[in-house]
Amino acid sequence: MELKERISVIIKENHLKQKELAALMGVTESYVSTLLSGRNRNISVSVANLIEEKLGYNAQWLLSGDEPKYKQLSKNPNLSDVHRQVILQLEKMPESEIKAVLAFINSLDDIEKSFSSEKPQNPS
Repeated sequence: MELKERISVIIKENHLKQKELAALMGVTESYVSTLLSGRNRNISVSVANLIEEKLGYNAQWLLSGDEPKYKQLSKNPNLSDVHRQVILQLEKMPESEIKAVLAFINSLDDIEKSFSSEKPQNPS
């Protein structure tokens, strides 16, 4: 995967516009455009590190395409990309939203427990 494709993935996965990514990176929108078009095939280590810090993508993945795509977020090395994305999104949320997400997860747990504790009735 080329740099332009990696930058495109970042924009798509984070629902960003080119100008929003440019502002986050501290560069011009035209610079992001040159990355997306493939005219510029390299980014600096400092820009890659900034993207890693702000969005959670592994700087080495940005620079070379080497996996893993996301920075290490957990002591569990077996997390899927989806798990990593969820953790990254949680890191960006204010505490009130995190509490709402946790309440939702707990309600799913409660529903699952209620289904697993139901015993089939014997017809007599």
